[in-house]
Amino acid sequence: MSKARSKNILGLFAILIMMHHLGQKVSASWVPASVRQHGLEPFVPIGYLLVSFFFFCSGYGLRKRMKEDEDYFKGFLVRRTNRILMIFVITNIIYLIVRHLYGSVYLPINPYSWFVYAIIAMYFGFFFIYRKENRFSHILMAVWILIYSIICYILISGNWWYNTPPVFLLGILMADREAAKGDGEGVIPNLTIKEKLVRIIVPVIIFVVTFILSENLPGFYPALGIKNYGIVNLIIVLLQIIAGAAFSLAIYILASGNEGVNKVQSEEGSDIDKSSVETTVSPVQHIGGLVLGFYGKMTLEFYLIHGLFVQLFGHHFIDDTTPPVYYIKNVPVYVLVVFALATAAAFILKLAVDLIIHLYETKPMFGRIFDDQKRLIIILLIIFAIITVLFGLHRHNVSKENDAKLEEYRNEKITYVNVEGTDVATYVEGEGEYTVVLLGSDWDPCPTMYLIPLLNNLKDTYKVVIIDFPGKGFSAETEAERTTDYMVSIIHGTLEGLGVKDNIVLVPNQLSAIYSYKYIEKYPEGVVGLVGVDAVFPELATRFLDGNFVSVDEYKWTLRRIARLEKLNQDILDITGYVTFQTPIFDYVFYGSGLKDYYGAMEEMYIRNYNQEAQLNEQKNAYDNCMTVEGYKLPEDLHVSLLLDEQIRKTQYYGADWPAHYNKMITNTDKQTVTIINGNPYVIYTNPGIISKKIDELIDSME
Repeated sequence: MSKARSKNILGLFAILIMMHHLGQKVSASWVPASVRQHGLEPFVPIGYLLVSFFFFCSGYGLRKRMKEDEDYFKGFLVRRTNRILMIFVITNIIYLIVRHLYGSVYLPINPYSWFVYAIIAMYFGFFFIYRKENRFSHILMAVWILIYSIICYILISGNWWYNTPPVFLLGILMADREAAKGDGEGVIPNLTIKEKLVRIIVPVIIFVVTFILSENLPGFYPALGIKNYGIVNLIIVLLQIIAGAAFSLAIYILASGNEGVNKVQSEEGSDIDKSSVETTVSPVQHIGGLVLGFYGKMTLEFYLIHGLFVQLFGHHFIDDTTPPVYYIKNVPVYVLVVFALATAAAFILKLAVDLIIHLYETKPMFGRIFDDQKRLIIILLIIFAIITVLFGLHRHNVSKENDAKLEEYRNEKITYVNVEGTDVATYVEGEGEYTVVLLGSDWDPCPTMYLIPLLNNLKDTYKVVIIDFPGKGFSAETEAERTTDYMVSIIHGTLEGLGVKDNIVLVPNQLSAIYSYKYIEKYPEGVVGLVGVDAVFPELATRFLDGNFVSVDEYKWTLRRIARLEKLNQDILDITGYVTFQTPIFDYVFYGSGLKDYYGAMEEMYIRNYNQEAQLNEQKNAYDNCMTVEGYKLPEDLHVSLLLDEQIRKTQYYGADWPAHYNKMITNTDKQTVTIINGNPYVIYTNPGIISKKIDELIDSME
């Protein structure tokens, strides 16, 4: 397989990968129905097939060049990774700037950059295993890929991280087979198209069967008696690996052979070598070759930058909760705009990297910088390690200082109620005919502290109770699953322990609304009102997961994996002290609240509880908890005010029309209303005045 021909194919595949990502954004089954559009469905499932061929070509090319050059491994890692890392760093800086401007910064900065990590892992494996080749090298490379896949499985939620790298080894094996046959241009040199088609029958059949099975297994696996979705996912990944390998092998066979050589059969059956006869190429083929060659020379640049434009002009930016930058609803226009801008950006990026490499090769100063990069990397790693240690020590010192502040707050403000063997922390202030019960969101690490601004606006008129669910704030941790029934029992037991039995007005924020609906079902006699702030509705269950899922089992299995990964990431941030970079949110959320003296203590609660067991357990059970109140209707005699911030309404968080879903729950428009308020999902903290005003209005309407 010639380099020119493989480059043309990779150029075409780079464009098709762009179409795949556009299809995922527009036409995939998991795209919210409110913004899903038809037209790009065929491109949605083919991404891993295209990337498989990239890995195939990488393994194939490295192995061939290794056999042709005795000194190939001299400077191998620098040579192979320099350009990749340059493009990776530049594109990540671009993504970081754009994402910072639109308020959506979290790791990975470039959500399409996983390929860089994977291919560099393959390069390192190839370097360490084949530079001193022996008869076990192929086996060791297979083990390397297996270890890489296991690590990815443990840490990463997406199958795409490990369903394509195994084809890298297939490329190596094909290069070896070529060398063994001694033809130098493919296992099937100089075959006619007809002969090639015969050769690809088997890989095509394997590809078709495994591709269809992998796409449809999630739909019929229950009939096989498989209950563990982890097993189903493993089978899907294995089928995808086989499909990707068979697909790549078929493309390889079609692309192999000397260019310009046609091997035909004479009437007598003898082969006639027509290598001296020029192959006729039509103007269309010539132009097509030039275009694909153009993209083939900047596949990585195009791959790493095109996703930015996919997101900039999509229905949401990066995820289903961030407002769009400029939404292009017309699919053909969307495709053309992304294609044009990605092409221009990739070309400029290629010129910039080419210039850097040119300076490196021709200018002594640049040469010294890059030639000494081993030393530079070691120095940077040492500096990073020192900074990390200092950050960690500083963070732990600050933590000790905050302990005294937390203890002071606990003694002054917190009242404990033992519920089901767990000490539940509450903050109770005020007196009045009505008791307003404030319930924090699932991400709120300490409601008894974070909801103080709202409590301060209410305590002069009502009795106000804030509850820290177990594992949050000052409450004790528990191993209990955060089911709806369990959370309701905690609310009810806590209120009973405080002597609160009637005239209750529940004020849940976000996910705690689900527990409030269930509470009203079980204990209707005590609740007279509900003020939901960005209250979750039952149908939102299927929109909690930001990503690809095709069944409830996959959804819940993926949530468990995400929870494990997020806890690991958070623990690393806590230990190293880099969690400090998350905490500036307090300056934004609580600016002007009068709580600045408590920022240190609030940050400490954030560090102790954010993305820890209590929060992650709530998120893990979110689907089942929502389903316990599926089709929920508000009682006709209940006074209800559902407050929705403007940002959620405008951007349709998770692709849902929130007011429409609220209206489905309403049964009495005289007593139950939906109100859009200024703000964002932090409105309960940033604008407690408007929330307290709506609570006043609701209670006034009861009298």
